[in-house]
Amino acid sequence: MTTQRLSSLAVAAVLAVLTACSTPDASTGSATRANVPAGDDSASAVVAQVNGEAITRAELEEEAAAPLARLRQEEYDIRRQVLETLIAERLVEAAARDQGISTEELLRQNVEQAVPSPPPAQLEGIYARNEARFAGQTREQAYARIVELLEERSVAAKRREFERALREKSEVTIFLDPPRIAVDIPEDAVGTGPENAPVTIVEFTDYQCPYCHRAQDVIDRLLEQYEGKVRLVHRDFPLENHPGAVPAARAARCAAEQGRFWDYHRSLMKEEGSLDRDDLARRAARLKLDTGEFAECLASDRHLETIRAELDLGSELGVTGTPAYFINGRMVSGARPFSAFSEIIDAELAGD
Repeated sequence: MTTQRLSSLAVAAVLAVLTACSTPDASTGSATRANVPAGDDSASAVVAQVNGEAITRAELEEEAAAPLARLRQEEYDIRRQVLETLIAERLVEAAARDQGISTEELLRQNVEQAVPSPPPAQLEGIYARNEARFAGQTREQAYARIVELLEERSVAAKRREFERALREKSEVTIFLDPPRIAVDIPEDAVGTGPENAPVTIVEFTDYQCPYCHRAQDVIDRLLEQYEGKVRLVHRDFPLENHPGAVPAARAARCAAEQGRFWDYHRSLMKEEGSLDRDDLARRAARLKLDTGEFAECLASDRHLETIRAELDLGSELGVTGTPAYFINGRMVSGARPFSAFSEIIDAELAGD
C-alpha cells in the first residue's frame, strides 16, 4: 500500500474520533480477537476454566459481541476506503490511456495546472493570524511554507473533484457487502416517519454532546429530502461524563407524554442551555406544555428504566460514543456530513 493511501486512512481514523463524544474509558485502539482453541463451537463448549469453573463459548460470545461488532465495522471501513482509492486509480489510468498520455501528465493537466496560486492577501492574512508559529523564519520562508500547504490542500481537493467527474461518466459497481447489525425496535419506540419506510435510521444520542447538536441539522435535512422514505427512531445514550444528559433525556420523554417529543428534542439539540431543572422547565413553557404535568413527570423516575435499557442496548451493539446511527443496520459513527448518510440511503433505496 502506498504512503498516500496510508495517510488517507490515518486521516479518516482521526476524523472519526474527532466527530463524536465518547465514554471516558472507550478504547481508541484496535479490538483484539479472543484466542479461542479450535474445536467444539457449540454454545455450551468450554473455552477456559478458572479453578475448575468453566467459561463457555456462549459467555465469551456475549461479552465479545460489542467489540467484535466495532471491529467488523472498522474492517469494512478500511476495505471500503482502500477500494475507493483503487477505483479512483483505475479510472485515472483508463482516462490516461484514452488520451494516449501518462497518468502523471493527465493529473498535471487536469489537477495541478488547474490549481491557482493563492492571492497575496490570503497569504498576508494567514501569516498575520499565525505569526508566532513562524518564529525563527523570515517572512519569505513563512510565505513559502504557507503556499506549500495551501497548494497541497487545493491539489488534493481538485483531484477528488476530477476523480468524481471521471466516476460520474463511468460504470462502477461495488460488490463489497457492509456489515449489518440487527437492531430491535419495540412498538412503543419514539420515531418519526412511516413505519413501513424502506430505510430506518436508529440514532443513539446524548443531549449534552456537542457533536450530536452539530449532527441535528444533517438529520433534519435527511428527513426533509427523504420524506416518506426514511423513518428515524430515537435512542438515548447518555454518557457518564455528561451529567445533564440523563435529566435532558427524561425531560424529552416527559414532553413525549404531551405529544411534543420531537419539538422538545430539537430544542435540546439546537438551543444552548444549562440542562438543569430550571432550564428544562423553561423549554417546556416555551413549547406551551402543561408545566404542572411536566414538572411532576420530571420529578419522577418513570422513564429512567427505559433510558438505562437503551444505553445498555447501544453498548451491546458496539456504540461507544455519540452520535451513532444504524441505517438499515449499517453503522455510522460521529457527526458526519450529509453525503455520508445520503450515499448509504441512496444505496439502500436502490437495493444495492
